[in-house]
Amino acid sequence: MSKHRMLLAGGLALMLAACQEYANVPPSDIGMMLTPTGYDGKIYSPGQVDIGELDGNRRGNSLVLIQRSGVEIKEQFLKDNKDGEDHRCLVGPNKEAMSLDVRLVLALPNYETPEGKKDLQRLFLLGNPIPSGEGGRVLRLTASSIYEQQAQLQVRGKMRQLCAQYKSFDDAFAAFGDEGENGFSRKIERAVAQALAENNVPLRLVSAVVSNMKPDQTVIDAISAKQAAEKRVQAIQVITDFLGQDPDGTRKLVYRMQVLQEIVAKADDKGRSTIFMTDISGGPSLIPAPR
Repeated sequence: MSKHRMLLAGGLALMLAACQEYANVPPSDIGMMLTPTGYDGKIYSPGQVDIGELDGNRRGNSLVLIQRSGVEIKEQFLKDNKDGEDHRCLVGPNKEAMSLDVRLVLALPNYETPEGKKDLQRLFLLGNPIPSGEGGRVLRLTASSIYEQQAQLQVRGKMRQLCAQYKSFDDAFAAFGDEGENGFSRKIERAVAQALAENNVPLRLVSAVVSNMKPDQTVIDAISAKQAAEKRVQAIQVITDFLGQDPDGTRKLVYRMQVLQEIVAKADDKGRSTIFMTDISGGPSLIPAPR
């Protein structure tokens, strides 16, 4: 080969090398090529991809990556969350506030099937990728960002509608423990899947798990007060039955003396002087001492 031909071949090799720029598709990702006129429609498996060179106006292709594995989303319905607002669900006609967490596991479409490939392509079109190093020509798209932008409001709305269908927190909590088709978690799954389908979001719901279901503090206080009142009624009935089975009045006298002693003890604890007296009728009484 002549010297002239060697120089020509070397220059051609340099020109070809200058036209080629490679980017990596990591093992955990897949990618699509974003050209100046849109996506080219091809899905790139893990490996190296030639993304070409930039033109004189610094325009060229970019490689957009997305993680192949599923993504976990945690929806929280809490009071005083980071934004300072009350996001709790309202239950029943009395609008009882209820907090809960819902963990969603979402998966990408199966791009090995023709329909799944179309869904994956639409997923890239819906997302807003952000730079991910390598001179700004490699972008990253996350399934969670697509969910947040395209479906989150609708999904949370479906969850609130479901909570409102229960008569009370007790009714919802009973469904929370039901693992059957009519259980709370299964209904949440169906509501989320419906929201994704209605909004044409190409993410597949794997599972939905509900946890940390709690009523509002006012509901807790009302339940506690009701239980305490029921216990008091039961205690009064026990005492009434006990005293009613007293033919000579001894039980009543002993019970009366015990009650009076408790009253005197409480008065002493508060620093108040009390005089204990009995009258000729046998009915003891308390007379506060003058201050």
